[in-house]
Amino acid sequence: MSKWYNVFQPIYQVDKDLNVTISHYEMLLRDENDSFPNNDFFRVIGTEEENQKWILAEKESIDQAFAKYPDICINLNIEPIQFAYPSVWEFIENIYSKYGKKVVIEVTERQLQAGTLGNKQFDKSFQRFHDIGLDVVLDDVDSGGHSLTFVDHHSDIISGIKLSLLDFDPISSDTTIKFIDAWASFAKEKHLDLVVEAIRNKEIAQKFAGNKHIFQQGYYWQQGVKLEDLPTVYGFKK
Repeated sequence: MSKWYNVFQPIYQVDKDLNVTISHYEMLLRDENDSFPNNDFFRVIGTEEENQKWILAEKESIDQAFAKYPDICINLNIEPIQFAYPSVWEFIENIYSKYGKKVVIEVTERQLQAGTLGNKQFDKSFQRFHDIGLDVVLDDVDSGGHSLTFVDHHSDIISGIKLSLLDFDPISSDTTIKFIDAWASFAKEKHLDLVVEAIRNKEIAQKFAGNKHIFQQGYYWQQGVKLEDLPTVYGFKK
């Protein structure tokens, strides 16, 4: 079984002149081939015992990151199926006790992985994160289980949403911008931050630059980098 590690992709606040300030880093899991360990990952998180591999990889990456850069903020991805594991909650509580709100929980859209987990169970889990003191962001809204209905139902207990543009590749820029505008309007109404991720061209980056409630992430700005390469990201401008 290959060893896992994480790369760190910046989430930027972008001013109207396309100058950037790093808000957070999203931790992205990788294997020895520098790829997301797809099949291995979903097998591992299928049981609490095997899920220890994930906990060890995330703990090591978080501790190393804060040891080197104590002032950064990190988004930690969690799959809904992992809500069922007491060891995950113990890990989360320990992370909060050490780093507080510098860690944000990013819940993936793959709700089918959670079996019969319904809105009430999500409510309890999100409330538990809130009681611990952690902010929760919903990943990839408009995809998977994170429909408008689901997001709206939980909008009073989450702090932000992320909209990935990966599914918009076959769609025109004009239509893509309208989708972003719609989610941005929703986020503003619900007092949520919006991260537009998978940005890969200047047109989209420029269109939403200068909005302090819209953050940007994607290869146009910076791909995920290893911890030792983070200093090259600071001060980055496009």
